[in-house]
Amino acid sequence: MIRIHFLNVGNGDCCIIEFIDNSRVAIVDINRSTEMDKESSKEIYKILRPSSQYLFELGFNRINKEMLENAGYDIPLQDPLEYLSKNNINGIFRFISTHPHMDHLSGLYELKKQFGFANIWIIKNNYEQDLTDLSESQKRDWDLYRKMRNTSERTIDNTTIISPGEGNQNHYYKEDGIHILAPNKELKEGSDENANRISYVLLVIHKERKIILASDAEQETWEYLVENHSSAIENIDILKAAHHGRSNGYYQPAVKLMSPTVTIVSVGKKPDSDASNKYRQYSDYVWSTRWKGNIVLEINDEGKITSQTQFNR
Repeated sequence: MIRIHFLNVGNGDCCIIEFIDNSRVAIVDINRSTEMDKESSKEIYKILRPSSQYLFELGFNRINKEMLENAGYDIPLQDPLEYLSKNNINGIFRFISTHPHMDHLSGLYELKKQFGFANIWIIKNNYEQDLTDLSESQKRDWDLYRKMRNTSERTIDNTTIISPGEGNQNHYYKEDGIHILAPNKELKEGSDENANRISYVLLVIHKERKIILASDAEQETWEYLVENHSSAIENIDILKAAHHGRSNGYYQPAVKLMSPTVTIVSVGKKPDSDASNKYRQYSDYVWSTRWKGNIVLEINDEGKITSQTQFNR
């Protein structure tokens, strides 16, 4: 049995996979934030304004998790570290860093400090983050990522650093049903300027059920997958939409080929380039963490999929 948690982390990604049979846990990306983006706060403010003098006096610019809770409006963003503790998820086996953007890395330092992880996947790259607008905690996250990415050592602070790419396998990946479809050598070229090019695209198979985790893959990646891995991505059960459901992560031939039963969109503010309606042409269900909150999907040993969402919207 496996259990997959798509966390409501706002404009970012964090997916936790529990491989129940062998007690391994994988975390794919992390985004730790307690404040809503301005547009989301404005939208919530409009909803609450008639009934909440507290928020009316504050104005939408300053709405954060604590204020929402004090106002009795229970839609806070999820802190991944709190979620791990609350759900007694310990002993993290692997952390997979899909690519070096901060909405996929924020919280890495505290995750390692508080929980640790046995190994980390990092694709070798030379991308450099602009530090100008980063918080102090994000700077620590970036420093740790950069240290692990750039080291020539195999192990740092009891964490093994590996850089598996397309088609790489070992017995741990095989036992967990993880297949690496991207990036390949050509996609890695040019990633210094566009880090999305090295986004991991992972296929997880359990009891013949297929899950695609697409991180921030863009058209070049999907074109490659359609041409070279069409049978692997055909008829998918669960798809984590690429690039938070934006149009530049949507490639119609690939989505048509996948025809996912459930498409998960990890997003805070709905982007102007939102492609949710395009996904609905080929997917039975399109669920957003923005409205569903945390989404948990479980596949049992008979291949049956069950779901649980934090909010019934």
